[in-house]
Amino acid sequence: MSHSFTSDFSAIPEKERDLQKVKNDFSDGALQAFRGACDFQKLEKVRAQQEALAVKHLKFDATRSGSLSEDPNSLEKFSEIMTDLDVLSSEIKRLHQS
Repeated sequence: MSHSFTSDFSAIPEKERDLQKVKNDFSDGALQAFRGACDFQKLEKVRAQQEALAVKHLKFDATRSGSLSEDPNSLEKFSEIMTDLDVLSSEIKRLHQS
């Protein structure tokens, strides 16, 4: 098994802007959530992923020492969090496409 971790975090500001845009669109009523074909099982799956990601992120923050570049273990855990965030983002997009 091989792992590939990125040290290029340049996409983070873009992801933050995208998430802020979705939040603003939702708050403004510009989004129609889940066009009727979305069932509760899909919503529960996304909620569970969100909760797991939040827990992982909080644990990461609580145990991290130093900067990411100084601690390879922290960089690996951060990369895992970013991968989980990408998966969650894809699941949420699929909810809106159904």
